[in-house]
Amino acid sequence: MNTQDDIDGDNNTSKPEPVSIAFAIGNTYKCLSPSEAQYDKRTGRHLKIHDWTLYVDILPGYNVDIIDRVTFDMRDDSFLTTAFTCHSPIRIRSNLGSQFIGRISGISNQNNSQQEQIGQSSKEEEKKEPPITTRPNPNNTGCRWRFSTRQQTFGPVDVHINIRGVGGCRCTVPYKIKLEEGGYECPQNELPVLIEKRPHQQLKPLKMVDSIFSIEMQFEIKRVTESGFNPAYDTAKSVYSRSKLRVRYISREGQIQDFASKQSTSMPWLVQYTNTTFDAISITSPPLTGGQGLNDCYKIIEGLPSSCIVSSDNYSATTSSLLNVQIDVSNLSIQQITKICQNFVKYEEAMDSFMSYNQREDRCKQCRSNKAAVEGCTNKQRNVRITACGEKTLNDLVACMNPSSDDGQYYKLDLRSIHTNNKLEFRQHVSSKDKTTVTHWIRFCTAFVRNSARLRSPAALKSTTSIEEEFDLLFEYVVKDRCLRNFYRERRDTYMREEEEERTRKLLAEQTAKKNAGSANDDDSSMSISIWKQQ
Repeated sequence: MNTQDDIDGDNNTSKPEPVSIAFAIGNTYKCLSPSEAQYDKRTGRHLKIHDWTLYVDILPGYNVDIIDRVTFDMRDDSFLTTAFTCHSPIRIRSNLGSQFIGRISGISNQNNSQQEQIGQSSKEEEKKEPPITTRPNPNNTGCRWRFSTRQQTFGPVDVHINIRGVGGCRCTVPYKIKLEEGGYECPQNELPVLIEKRPHQQLKPLKMVDSIFSIEMQFEIKRVTESGFNPAYDTAKSVYSRSKLRVRYISREGQIQDFASKQSTSMPWLVQYTNTTFDAISITSPPLTGGQGLNDCYKIIEGLPSSCIVSSDNYSATTSSLLNVQIDVSNLSIQQITKICQNFVKYEEAMDSFMSYNQREDRCKQCRSNKAAVEGCTNKQRNVRITACGEKTLNDLVACMNPSSDDGQYYKLDLRSIHTNNKLEFRQHVSSKDKTTVTHWIRFCTAFVRNSARLRSPAALKSTTSIEEEFDLLFEYVVKDRCLRNFYRERRDTYMREEEEERTRKLLAEQTAKKNAGSANDDDSSMSISIWKQQ
C-alpha cells in the first residue's frame, strides 16, 4: 500500500516546480535637435525631441523562454497606439553599469541596429574585440535577453510594463521614462521577481499576419494495381470530403471536374498530375490570407489519402515532392524586395542546416542555390552586388538572383514569376503530410518576407560567423519567432543525428566488407597451399 508520503512524492515528480525569473528595467535616452525631431501626429504642434528605448532585460542565467511576451502600456494620450508588445528578445552584451547604458543609448547605437548584432560586420570588428559565442542555449552566460520598444515623445511618459510567462503568470511594474542623457536603469532591489507556476508550457507561434500567400504541394503516387484507380481524382475527392473546400480535379487530358457545395463561390484548390510524370500529382491552393489560410491548409492536409507519399530519395538531383510557397509582394517596392534577397543570400546556409541533404547548397536542380548564383566570393561582396542590382531595375535584380535561363531549373528563392503574378516563391522545402511542418514553413516564409521588407538593409556577416551564430541571428533579427526557432533547431539536430548514424552505418559496412574480403583471401591462400602440398 502506498503511504501518503509516496503519493505526495509522485505528485511532486509530475508537477513542475515554479520558476523565478529576475529582470532589469530601464531606458536609453538621446535628445534630438529640432531639425531631427518630428511633430506629434495627434496635435501636430509638439516636437518629439526625446528619443528613448524602454527595455526589460532577462538577466544572465535565467531561461528567457519562460517569458512569453512583454507589453509596454503607455499611459499617455499623445500616442495613437498605446500598447506595444514585444515577443522576440535579442541578445545584449551584459557589461552592467553606466558604461553599459551609455553603449546602448543614442541613435548610433540603437537597440534594433543591425550594425550591432553579434556576428555582423561593423566598425566594432575593426577594434579587434574578442569574439562572443552565441550558442543556442537560452541561458547564455554574460548575455542579457532584451524585450524593448523604441519611441520618440515630446515629454516624459508613464508606462505600465506587463511581463507574461508561458504559463500565464504575470508581473506588472509601473515605470516613468527618465529623460537623462545616457539613460537610466532601476536598482535591482527595487524590482519584483516573476514567478511562473507552469514553466513546462511551450512557446506558441506568433499570430499569423495577414499576408497573401499560396502553396503547391507535390506528392508521389503509391503504386496501386486496382483497375480504374485514378490517383489525382481520388485525391481531389478525398480532400474535398474532409475539408468541404472547393476542389477542382484536372485530368491528364485537361478535363475539369469540380467538387464543391452549391453555395460555394470561393476559388478552387487544383489537383492534377505534374507536367513531368504521371506518377506524381500537385495540389495547388488559391490565394490565401493569414490565419484563415493556414486553417484551409490544415483541412486539405487532413484529407490527403494514403496513396499520396513523400519521395524518400534524399540524394537525388531532382525530387517530385517539393513544397512551394508563394508570397504576394505586389505592395512592396524594389528596395524592399532587394532587402529580402539580401537576407536570403545572407542566411542561406542557416536555412540549409534544417533542410534535408538534397535541398542544401546547390544539389537540386529544382531549388538551386541563390548564394552560389550571385557574383562574389564573400557575403559582403554578394550583399553589395544585390544592392547595386536593386538600385537599377527589377529585371536586373531577378537576373542577379536567378541567372539561369534553363526552364527546368529553379532557385530556392525564385523571382522569375514576379513579373507575371507579383509573387516570390520559396522552393527549398520538401512536401509533407504533417500539418505542423507545412504551416510552420508558411509562417517562416511570410515572417521572413514581412520583416526583411520593413527593417533596415541587412549588414554583411563577419567572415568568422559560425553556422550556429548565423542560425541564431536569422531567428532573432529576421523571423522573430522563438517557437519557429525551437522547431527548426530540433529538426536541424534530428537531421544531424540521422546523418551521423548513416555515416557510421556505412563505415561499419565498409569495414565489414573489407574484413570479409580479407577472410576470403586468407581462405583462398590456405586452399592454394593445401593443393600445392598434395601435388
